[in-house]
Amino acid sequence: MHHPSEDIVAEENDYLGGREVVLGVTGSVAAYKAVDLARWLMRRGGRVSVVMTEDAARLVTPTLFEWATGKRVYVEFGGGVEHISLAREASAVAVAPATLTTMAKIAYGIGDTSVSLLSISARGYGKPVILAPAMHGNMWNSPQYRVASEVLRRHGYKIVEPEVKKGLARFPSIHTLGRVVAALARRGCEDLRGVRALVTTGATREWIDRVRFISNPSSGVMGVEIALELWARGAEVDLVAGHVAVEIPHVVNVLRVSTTEEMAEAVKTLTSRTRYDVVVGAGAPVDFRPSRRVEGKIKSGVTLEVKLEPTPKVLSSLASRPRVLVAFAAEYVEDLSELEAKAAEKMEKYSADIVVANRVGVEGVGFSSPLLEAVMLYRDGGVERVGLIHKEVAAAHLIDKVAEKLGVGPCAGQGNPGGPSSA
Repeated sequence: MHHPSEDIVAEENDYLGGREVVLGVTGSVAAYKAVDLARWLMRRGGRVSVVMTEDAARLVTPTLFEWATGKRVYVEFGGGVEHISLAREASAVAVAPATLTTMAKIAYGIGDTSVSLLSISARGYGKPVILAPAMHGNMWNSPQYRVASEVLRRHGYKIVEPEVKKGLARFPSIHTLGRVVAALARRGCEDLRGVRALVTTGATREWIDRVRFISNPSSGVMGVEIALELWARGAEVDLVAGHVAVEIPHVVNVLRVSTTEEMAEAVKTLTSRTRYDVVVGAGAPVDFRPSRRVEGKIKSGVTLEVKLEPTPKVLSSLASRPRVLVAFAAEYVEDLSELEAKAAEKMEKYSADIVVANRVGVEGVGFSSPLLEAVMLYRDGGVERVGLIHKEVAAAHLIDKVAEKLGVGPCAGQGNPGGPSSA
């Protein structure tokens, strides 16, 4: 029988491509947020099953999760040894929220709840298990938490640390957590562990006076999605962010800038003191600035002439070259064949390994849209007409190509995750 909740599967995009995610819910007051996480994963093409501890079931009824997913919810396991079948079938397990009690039990192999038993079984099969702690700040700061989290990391569990605000270790944003779960479900492991990455994102602003500036409509979404994809797969990520219209994930290291010159200086400083494996120039720096900035506020109602001069080129400021350099080219063109020529110019200019050229200035794609219409050019001569693609899927496909250039293969036993059609 078709359950109405299945109508939302792949509603946003097909990033997960039908992969199975098992969601473990424990007895935190943040348990209600797991409903939103389940639906987020389903909207990316995922199939979600839910396992709850008895404490969680007292806080949020299993019926709600059955409504959300269209599937039976497990609070106890019986003679069907469901923890084995669920662990075998899962592409990933996400324990969200994860209480300190549950984390400690998983760390030391105590499978006396449905969620801890499932999590231990899944790691035994080599499946990725993601934990999203949610607890009061004093418990998060406790030595018991530090010991449990260290043991879990040694055993290969992925911990998405909470955002700590006002003394509370808060549940991560649904998008940040969902992206991490989806990336690991899709890839199968942290294939980029040990990789150091630098990403630029967002628009810069060139000030005319104290309150007016020149900019562009970039939302910063593409760079944020790339940073999330890299971090989810194990990389340490530094993000240089101009003006960004979306929430920047708390899991990455962020350096905020305003002007193009500030973005260029930040890239120069970071690449002079850190040897990056990957640099992705996904930012949208403004190419021109007023030759003179007026102090104060220019009086309204006057005729104004503004003389513009070129701004520094951000990727030209690299102090050291990474193993893989990715450049973006945002172009107003009539068709994708013109994008190939623009991408080739960019590749020649910066000696980039990959260039992503995408259309802007047309409705529905590019700046401030969840979609790209793009061509990807590779230094070895390959050209890929990606076409119309969701930015989350584009980020995954791009980082797959980066991983290949770094010599990183598919995770053992996971097979080839493929390109956009299977992302």
